[in-house]
Amino acid sequence: MKIRVSYSELVSGPGFNNRRAEAELEVTVENKADIEGTYKKAWERVKSEVKRQLTISNDNDEVPF
Repeated sequence: MKIRVSYSELVSGPGFNNRRAEAELEVTVENKADIEGTYKKAWERVKSEVKRQLTISNDNDEVPF
């Protein structure tokens, strides 16, 4: 059995400086009794990946105004 977990987030900044991040993970579940635990681990992984993408600082970021 396979489960797919996806998560995205949009962070609004000043002016039109919006940042978007998304992550998706597909996991094959071997033991159906542990499907909830596998889903929780996958959910935490995609959330942490999105947070990582949003916290990457770019020195070339400029406000368009």
